[in-house]
Amino acid sequence: MNIFMSIFVLSLLFFNLAQADDEGGDLGTLVVQASRSNDTVGQMNKDVTVITSQEIAKSPAKSLPELLNEVPGVDARVNTNAHDEQVNMGGFGEQNAPNVLILVDGRRLNTPDLAGANLSLINLNSIDHIEVIQGAATVLYGDSANGGVINIVTKKGMENTKPSVTLTSEIDSYKGNKDGIDVGGGISHLTYQFDYDRDQSNNYRTYNNFWSNDFDSRMDYDPTDIFGVDFSQGYHLDRFKLPGALSIAQINSLGTTGAVVSREYYGTDSDSHFDVTPHVKFDEGESHFDFSLFTSSRKSDINFVNAASSNGFATNYELESYEFQPKIIITTPLTDRLDNKLTSGYDYIYYTENRRFNSPNTLQDQVYATEASQGVYLLDEVTMDEHWLLNAGARGAWANYVFDQTQQTPLKFDRSTTTEGFDGGLGYKYNPDSKIFVNYTRSYRLPVLDEFFESPFPGQTGGDTQATLNQGLTYQVGNQYQLGVRDHSFKDVNMGLTATEVQYKNEIYDDPNLNGGTDANYNGRTRHISEEGDVSVDLFNKRLRPFANITFQQTNFVSGDFSGKRVPDVPQQLAHAGITFMPLTGLSTTIQDDFVGNRYGLGDDANLFPQVKRYNTLDWSVKYDYKNYELWFSLNDMLDRRYFVYGSSYGLVGGYAPEVYYPAPGRNVQVGVKVKF
Repeated sequence: MNIFMSIFVLSLLFFNLAQADDEGGDLGTLVVQASRSNDTVGQMNKDVTVITSQEIAKSPAKSLPELLNEVPGVDARVNTNAHDEQVNMGGFGEQNAPNVLILVDGRRLNTPDLAGANLSLINLNSIDHIEVIQGAATVLYGDSANGGVINIVTKKGMENTKPSVTLTSEIDSYKGNKDGIDVGGGISHLTYQFDYDRDQSNNYRTYNNFWSNDFDSRMDYDPTDIFGVDFSQGYHLDRFKLPGALSIAQINSLGTTGAVVSREYYGTDSDSHFDVTPHVKFDEGESHFDFSLFTSSRKSDINFVNAASSNGFATNYELESYEFQPKIIITTPLTDRLDNKLTSGYDYIYYTENRRFNSPNTLQDQVYATEASQGVYLLDEVTMDEHWLLNAGARGAWANYVFDQTQQTPLKFDRSTTTEGFDGGLGYKYNPDSKIFVNYTRSYRLPVLDEFFESPFPGQTGGDTQATLNQGLTYQVGNQYQLGVRDHSFKDVNMGLTATEVQYKNEIYDDPNLNGGTDANYNGRTRHISEEGDVSVDLFNKRLRPFANITFQQTNFVSGDFSGKRVPDVPQQLAHAGITFMPLTGLSTTIQDDFVGNRYGLGDDANLFPQVKRYNTLDWSVKYDYKNYELWFSLNDMLDRRYFVYGSSYGLVGGYAPEVYYPAPGRNVQVGVKVKF
């Protein structure tokens, strides 16, 4: 509990400074859509970071992982190309995908299996801002919202404005080029935004090509002050090649850019969605009512082919999802000093997944699976004297799974489960843009399809692998305690400190003692501890801006088979620091350093093998804005570091496979231009 005491002492120091300046930031004005209750950052008793549109425009980041890495506690990685990315939050290591919820305008990108969200679906130029909730948000979102929630909010047009057109073009070191066009505007009661992006690159590894096309549109129609409806539609298509990881021996013989023939895959991915959200707002007496009905339909078709297979096997995934989420927010003043906001809703999410395994011209096997989940939640928030913040909420959840293997070994079974989550917090705003808060969350995570059903993939040589139900698997439960302070007592200084501790029971993980990695509930407790701090300062009339954040993570097995060992693939430290200098109007340059600490490779739960070494990269960028033009140049990894973004020890316990790594690209360059009409 020493970390919590440290936060408390520092918060008292901030409180004493609070009288210095009451001007300041956006803590009380930035509305967080991920709050689901239209809260501002200042109203939430949670660790929340918002990357605003202004910050995105100033940032040297030219990809979504680079942008997310600027947030304390976020470790976003690119293993090979844009189709092979992952986001780590909360210290879950390999299990980050089902524990971190990623949304686009409230629509889930997470899949019902272990594949994780496909970040290549998101066009960086279409993003307005990004909201990040650190830690569990179970009452708000239920399943998957354990390590954190990332909500990506796309751009929308402005009412009664002429159409604006923005053209973007960029090239990089690996024969990569990216071109895009954005059109936005609005007429009376109607706004529109259309974005198109084409991206292709050979990337830095052999057999690592990537190509994609993205089209996104958004229209918001508000015919009256009471009623409106929002539309969103998008289509994504990509082709990719994945070279796989390399052992040290292979790196020595092939180099860091090489590929192993047996691990070469190629494939295609198409993804489309259509969202409709009607909403009604009205007043009744002193109460304000806000009702919305979010509905979404998504379809994805992914094909993987093993290029080295003698029989050319291919696996096809057809995924469809439907979301139905009615919600009502009732805001009522209780007294002159007390305001109350009640948010209640129902979430229904239905996934279907159809997997087909093919050898040349022959369907070898087919697996059909569904997951239907429901959740009812209630969140009540009370504000007293515009200083004290109190929240309490609960969620009940139900899920049903059906699995049907239809070809060589017909087999069908189903599984149902129920659970609940709770949340409560207390905060104090000691000036309009500064607060201290404490929060407790009882979280849960339900198993995904690949965890409930063992061996869901057919055999790869004409034989058949019968699927079996993972009979003993159940949901994991966490008890999270979070204490933090966000201070903006001085108008040019932003500071924050947050400490989080979570104890998990039945944490779902890949047990290396079971056939080299079978999903199971850990037979003891695990503890996830993190301490995050960040600071930024605007100097010399905002011409010089130093910034820094650092995260310390301690994720351990505290009892059970691996008692006292660290959870693999969780860096002990993360840091991001730099300085932005604006010597002339329109000209800015940034130099920044990113640091990732040591961590054990995937599968090394016993901590038997050498750690994946820590690394840091030094990047420099310059940007120039002149009238309707924007030019930029980025030099990444200036010192040409040689490091690994990922390491795996799977198979070493059984002695049948070498440790493997994904090498990083080293020094590279990006150059781009943007023109607005």
